[in-house]
Amino acid sequence: MDNDSGITSLLMENLQSEGYDVTAVGQAEDALTLPLDTFQLVISEVVLPGEIDGLELLERMKEDRMTQHVPLMFCTVRDGERDIIAGLNAGADDYIIKPFSLREFMARIRSVLRRHRNFAPAATQRTIEYRTLILNIDSRTLIIDGETLALSPTEFSILTLLMRSRNKLFPREDIFSSTWPGEEMTNPRLVDVNISRLRKKLGSYGQHIVNRSGLGYGFMDSI
Repeated sequence: MDNDSGITSLLMENLQSEGYDVTAVGQAEDALTLPLDTFQLVISEVVLPGEIDGLELLERMKEDRMTQHVPLMFCTVRDGERDIIAGLNAGADDYIIKPFSLREFMARIRSVLRRHRNFAPAATQRTIEYRTLILNIDSRTLIIDGETLALSPTEFSILTLLMRSRNKLFPREDIFSSTWPGEEMTNPRLVDVNISRLRKKLGSYGQHIVNRSGLGYGFMDSI
């Protein structure tokens, strides 16, 4: 989704050459008329014409039960640190700044789709439980006190890593390589922002995700 026809045509050509079916629109209002719940990925500019920008589109998708699990990736001219953090905090699964390398763009798309579709659960453990928190690996859902909560594919991957090895600390680099396999960690804050967002979603359980300076993050029984 981009009102720049040149960028749109270029990305469509590359995506279609990789075998993807692509639907292109110029503004968020048009996107919201589409069956977004059937899409594997939404790619959007933050700056869009019309009354709805990319951030509001993402917010609406996350509020809608039908589309809250659809990953969204920002591809945008907004290159400030505050813009990046705002996008990730809003729930974006990735954030790439224009101009960009097409090879990097395609690699990031494959990474997002891998996290979303091909999360590989352990054969011997289909749920991970801690008190009233249940992480269902098969359905990729989180249940706390009987209520199902929406997690992005990135948040789900991070929480699964931490909860499978409770009371163990993972360096930021290990979390990144597990969550974004094959990618170079060019933005160390990507891990921090996603964990901050995850803590908020976990409510009182969020305090169990601790950060030990110089050692990393872990899900701890005792806090």
